[in-house]
Amino acid sequence: MFIENFLSNIQGTGVFILVLSILIFVHEWGHFITAKYIGVEVEEFALGFGPTLFAKYWKGTTYMLKTFPLGGYVRMVGDERDKCTGKPEEFYSKPPGLRALVVLNGPVVNFIFAYISFVFVFMLGYPGLSTKVSEIIESGPAQIAGMMTGDKITAIDDQRIYGWTNLEKKLEGETVAPVKVTFLRNEQELTATLTPDIILKPDMLGRERYVRDLGIGALANTIGGVSKNSPAQEAGLKEGDQIIEIDGKKIYDWTSLQKNVLNSKNGRIVIKILRNGKILVKAVTPEIITTKDEFGNDIEKRRIGVGPIQEFDSFRFGFLESCSKAYEELMFITVMTYKSFYRIITGAISAKESVTGPVGIFYIVKGASEAGLSHLLYILGVISASLAIFNLLPVIPLDGGHLFLIGLEKIRGKALSQRVDDYIARAGFSLIILLALFVFYSDFSRFGLIDKIKNLFL
Repeated sequence: MFIENFLSNIQGTGVFILVLSILIFVHEWGHFITAKYIGVEVEEFALGFGPTLFAKYWKGTTYMLKTFPLGGYVRMVGDERDKCTGKPEEFYSKPPGLRALVVLNGPVVNFIFAYISFVFVFMLGYPGLSTKVSEIIESGPAQIAGMMTGDKITAIDDQRIYGWTNLEKKLEGETVAPVKVTFLRNEQELTATLTPDIILKPDMLGRERYVRDLGIGALANTIGGVSKNSPAQEAGLKEGDQIIEIDGKKIYDWTSLQKNVLNSKNGRIVIKILRNGKILVKAVTPEIITTKDEFGNDIEKRRIGVGPIQEFDSFRFGFLESCSKAYEELMFITVMTYKSFYRIITGAISAKESVTGPVGIFYIVKGASEAGLSHLLYILGVISASLAIFNLLPVIPLDGGHLFLIGLEKIRGKALSQRVDDYIARAGFSLIILLALFVFYSDFSRFGLIDKIKNLFL
């Protein structure tokens, strides 16, 4: 087991370094090619930081591979304002608009790369959460229309869907119009027209929004994962356990499980599970988390630290449809990421649980590489888009910080003084270092690495 884990981690590390190197190369190439195009000389193009492992001088630029693959840079002639001599090939000799283009095209190329990755994902087979119905709500729209558990939904109003998340997105809104549902039953395609109920339901970020509810559930009531040091782990719940009852109330799917945990009132809840054909009873003390709603009010949420078992399907499309779906996916990820930033800043969701750093990315990339090329390409696209979004934040030394200063220069008609520039740069670097420390701490805490380190000294 130890040797298998060791070899798996070695392989995962190799894939992680490859993925990170590709994304950094793409980002820096965006800066590099734009600088070259507008006539700025580039002295160095480096992947990574630390001691140089490899260097090659070619056509005026030294290309370098560094020891630590956690970044990279493009060094242009005259890219420090106080050292610029005014020569036409220097970065700061160019007008603000052209300098902004050089800075902006790093993130832009990351977005383009993410889009191309998603196009290939949809052509190879998008790894979406299965749309197989695991529960039919009694007297709900689906039951009235004759749908059954095991039916697999393929289209809503003749629009083909790719996974349960996409299905829920199609059903957002409060339009009380009939919904045409296309589904497979025993490999036979059937259709049903449902009149949905309009309900309030939390989205992926916990915000309440109106949805057209069909009276179906997709996630079974079987535990797919238990968080480390969570109430569920302490109570002895395990992956594969089927939760059939909470405080005497029958549980049929994951939605009813979540609802009963959230609405529980007692300090402890009694959970009845089915494990290997035997019924067991566990007492769990939920963790209470205080967050804020969209109006800034404190709300308490209860959780026990379990996740559902998930079944994934592969959704494949032709080239033109893949181009359309890729754009739709990129927009969805971009909007959700900015909404997440806003809710983290306002305290509506926990930054510790929402932000993932290099350690978290390592485990995500490792899992995706083991799941297949389509999964890996999807994660590559998501990280590339996230890298672009993060770099556009208005903080020095990020690209967004430089764009902010160039924008001020354009508005004022002159740049800020060198002294003010230096103060802003120091503040920005300090903020980034604090953020990096926080992210590493969150990663180490989330994956139990802090406990492992503590145990070495106990």
